[in-house]
Amino acid sequence: MNSVANAKNVAKNKVVSRSLIKDLFYFNNFNIYFLGISILATFHLYSIDMTIFTVSDFLAHINDTLSRAWNVSELCVEGEVSDFRVSQGQWVNFSLKDDNGLVPIFMTVWNLRVPIEDGMRVQVYGMPRIYPKFGKFSLSAERVELVGEGALKKALAALKLKLEKEGLFDPARKRQLVTIPNRIALIASRESAAYGDFVRIINERWRGLEIDLYHVKVQGAGAAEDIVKAIKQANQNHKDYDALVLTRGGGSLEELMSFNDEQVVRAIFASKIPTLVGIGHERDISLAEEAADVRGSTPTDCARRLVPDRQDFLRNLSYQSSAIEKNINNLIESWQRSLGQAIQAPSNWLAQQKQFLLHSTSKLDANMAQWFKALHEKHRSLVRLLASLDPKGVLARGYTMLCDARGRALTSISSLAIGSTVTAVMRDGEGDLLVKQIRTDDLSEQQKLL
Repeated sequence: MNSVANAKNVAKNKVVSRSLIKDLFYFNNFNIYFLGISILATFHLYSIDMTIFTVSDFLAHINDTLSRAWNVSELCVEGEVSDFRVSQGQWVNFSLKDDNGLVPIFMTVWNLRVPIEDGMRVQVYGMPRIYPKFGKFSLSAERVELVGEGALKKALAALKLKLEKEGLFDPARKRQLVTIPNRIALIASRESAAYGDFVRIINERWRGLEIDLYHVKVQGAGAAEDIVKAIKQANQNHKDYDALVLTRGGGSLEELMSFNDEQVVRAIFASKIPTLVGIGHERDISLAEEAADVRGSTPTDCARRLVPDRQDFLRNLSYQSSAIEKNINNLIESWQRSLGQAIQAPSNWLAQQKQFLLHSTSKLDANMAQWFKALHEKHRSLVRLLASLDPKGVLARGYTMLCDARGRALTSISSLAIGSTVTAVMRDGEGDLLVKQIRTDDLSEQQKLL
C-alpha cells in the first residue's frame, strides 16, 4: 500500500508523457528495462531532479499511469489470436498480433463468453498493466468479441456442438405453454419496435393479459449480462408467471450475438418458467431460440403463439356450447326412454319369465326322454354281457365242467388222481365219474413255450 501511495505522490509532482504508453505497445518483448529507459527518459525531459524508485514503486507508478490513461470502455485492441491456452481450468492466456506487433492477453474463463481459437480475429476490451511478480506486461481483458461473420459462425458452431452434447437443446425436455396465460414476464427493450409490436398484437388478440416488462439492452456491450440478470430476476417469482418471453427485432449476426451468448442460453435452459423466444429474423436461428421451450419466428409470431385470438376463441366456445347442449338433449331423451321402459318392466318381466319357463320345460322333457333311452340301451347291454358270462350258457353249447368233492371246478390234470371220484356237470344234470387213467396233453407244454 505504501508503494502505491508513493507512486501516486510521484505522479502528482512529475509530468509523465503519453509516449510511455506508445512504447508499451511497440516493444515485442515488453521488457521492464525498456519501460525503465522510456519512463526515465521522459522524466529527464521534464525534471532536472532525479527520482529514485524502488522496483515496487516503479511498477506501481507505471500501472497507475496506465490506469489513468484509459478506462475499460475506451480501450479496445483488435488483432489475430495466437498461442491460445487455458491454464488450470480458469486462466486464459493468448497473444493478439498483427503484422508489426504482438500483445499478451490475460483473462479468466468466466470473462471469456465466446469460444475462440488460433487464427480468429477478435476485439479485446481491457486494461494494460505490468504484473509486479513477474515484471511482464499484458492486456488484462474484461471481454472478447469476435470480428467478421466467418469467425462468428465458426465460434457459434463450436458452442452449439458443446451445448448440444450437454442436452440443452433436447426436444424431450421442452415444455408446452398454457392455453390462456394470466401473467407473463417480458424481457425486451422498451425502446424497440419489437416490444411495441408484441404488446400491440397481444392487445388485439387477447386483452387483459398482465405483462411485466424487464427492460434490457439487446445488443452491444453488457447486453448478455442484462438478459441473464433479467431471466434470474423473473425466476425469483416463477410461481407468478405463466410464461417468460424474450424477444427483439431483426439484425445482423454481430447485432444478435447477445442471443448466442453461452450464459444467456444456460439461463434460458435453467428457467423454471416455460420460455418463449422470438428474434426478428428468419435466416438463422439463435442458440437462445434453440434452448427455449417454444420458438417464435418474430415478435409478432411470439404474440400469436402465446395467446389465442379472442374472436376465434369465442366462435370455438359457441360451437362447443352448441355441441354440449346437443349432447345434453340426447342424454335427456335417452333417460326418458329408459324411464318408460322401467315403468313397463313388471309386465315385460313376467312375459319373459313365462317364455323362459316354457322353453325350460320343453328342453327338460326332451332331455329326460333322451336320458331314459340311453339308460334302457345300457341295461340291455349289461344283460347281454351277463348272459355271455353265465356257465350254463357254455354248458348248453355241449361243454362239461368237472368239480371235486367240495364242488370246486377242476381246471388242470394235476388236480386228478387215479381212483378218485369227480363230478361231471352238464347242461341238464350231473354225474359222478371214476378216474381210471390220466393222460397228459402235450399241448400244455406247447402253450408254455408260446
